[in-house]
Amino acid sequence: MQSAPNPTRHAPAVMVSYRGVLKPVRRALWRVSVLIALVVPAWAEPLLITGPDGEFSFSQEDILALSDQEVVTETPWTDGSLTFRGAPLAAVLAEAGIEQGWVNARGLNNYSINLPVNQVLAAHAFLAVHMNGELMRIKDKGPFWIVFPWSEHPDLLTRDVRAWSVWQLQALSVLD
Repeated sequence: MQSAPNPTRHAPAVMVSYRGVLKPVRRALWRVSVLIALVVPAWAEPLLITGPDGEFSFSQEDILALSDQEVVTETPWTDGSLTFRGAPLAAVLAEAGIEQGWVNARGLNNYSINLPVNQVLAAHAFLAVHMNGELMRIKDKGPFWIVFPWSEHPDLLTRDVRAWSVWQLQALSVLD
């Protein structure tokens, strides 16, 4: 008497071949997602601000609507003068009810620093969303970058102020 064939006897070999195919596919999809993240306009990532009045989400357009201004300056990380468009950080923080104390600034790369609001605002902190006429993308230090008027105020080229200049800014949160 002949036994019925066992369909699961060869299943592990089939699974191995699928795993062999899936690994390069997963790797390719990951590479494509990284490339998309670098070239997709940064407006896809809002700036989240948590203040005493709650949580606020700002797009690049929202920042420009608050106070569309320009700062022309050199930075410690780039060559030559750049033209930034955006809003004074004071105007953005005021929208969230933050006028003093400390805020934590966090970038997309998880860089995080606590900012003394009074000192940062006294240093003319500026929230840039455009650089040289283009919306800032992640690969351009965007979507949001805290910059300072270093060219106008060379005394701001200190270690502290450079540390406060968070690029790829993702969130600002008031500290108790």
